[in-house]
Amino acid sequence: MSRSTPFEDDSPAPLSAGATGAMRDLGNRVAESLASALFSGDYPPGSLLPKEVDLAERFAVSRASIRTGLQSLTALGIISRHAGQGTVVREYGDWNILDPLVTRWMADYASPNPEILRQIFEFRRTTEPFISALAAERATARDLMAIEDGFLGMERTLEETALGEPLPRAFSEHDVAFHAAIYRATHNLVWAQLAHILRPTILMVIRKTNDAAGELRDSLERHRRLLESIRLRQPEAAFRAAVRVMARTGQDLGLDTGDVEPEPAMLARLWASEDPGPGKRSGT
Repeated sequence: MSRSTPFEDDSPAPLSAGATGAMRDLGNRVAESLASALFSGDYPPGSLLPKEVDLAERFAVSRASIRTGLQSLTALGIISRHAGQGTVVREYGDWNILDPLVTRWMADYASPNPEILRQIFEFRRTTEPFISALAAERATARDLMAIEDGFLGMERTLEETALGEPLPRAFSEHDVAFHAAIYRATHNLVWAQLAHILRPTILMVIRKTNDAAGELRDSLERHRRLLESIRLRQPEAAFRAAVRVMARTGQDLGLDTGDVEPEPAMLARLWASEDPGPGKRSGT
């Protein structure tokens, strides 16, 4: 496992408070290093991790520290341990991606993993058009300002970047802010929480997209149309605009996009509810 690096282990005995804390710290570092290999795809679902004794030798730590690191990964649903069989990598669907630590690992280490990237994009492509339609109905003046701030930040950063130079990280941060503000503008507690918890995964997709995109002006224009559709309270137009934003993202990622048009009956159920959302109630 190329990502493994040895750590200096403290003496495991006696188990004083200091020794226990040191072992826990080493276990966290073991978990971090293993997460790098797991999320990048070095160990795909169904494969076996090396034995404890081999991991202990590789990291130059005690087996107790290895167990601590493996226990962390087990608690997060990433691996399972079976007596006599070893440590097995679980299916991606079993991983607790809503845990902040898992989403950070996903953002930091999963970019080389095409399967995780595909599934994250599939989530966004499926949900964001509907989220955008809801935002067009429910966004308050404050929500619209946050969405616009994200867009203007993207536009400004692109204009200030010289031709041929890599985009600064600020562009991705503004892009994240743009999409997160749309999630929050639904005023639905689930979508609002997903915007916060899934921020690292959104950042991962956007980062890879921006690195690969040859037509950022086109992408920016699609974002502009989405912003305008939400600002003009046009749910169906917002849905279609979000579909086009995702199509551009999928194209830049080299993924099949297969644009979908909104199903009228399904969209009607989204905004023909008795509760029109805070935007309409407040008249903002």
